Amino acid sequence: MPNNLPNDMNYGNPDETIYEDLRALNLSHYVMAERCMLVEYASIKQQINTEAQSDSLIYILEGGFRGFHKFSKEHLIEEYKEIEEKFYHLYETNELPYMLYDEDPLVALEQDATGEVANG
Repeated sequence: MPNNLPNDMNYGNPDETIYEDLRALNLSHYVMAERCMLVEYASIKQQINTEAQSDSLIYILEGGFRGFHKFSKEHLIEEYKEIEEKFYHLYETNELPYMLYDEDPLVALEQDATGEVANG
């Protein structure tokens, strides 16, 4: 079977900060892609539970969705800005479909009892 997956567009250090979110947290390409996946998964799950079909899932299966980790830095930032508020809503209401990526700065905030980033 031929490898028809697109090349990885995340050039450089995967842990490098590429965006500061609305809460002044520094996000890497990887963290932003993981957050986008969480929101997309939650949306698909909601559609499946409440509608006759999931247009998002059909789009992914039909068109061979590139994958957030394969987005260019500029495209990922654009995509993330569109879902950021929804991500934080899901996070604050404990509605994320699975756990945050370990390197997400929110994990460090959760682990520090004062709400400040430990050792930061």
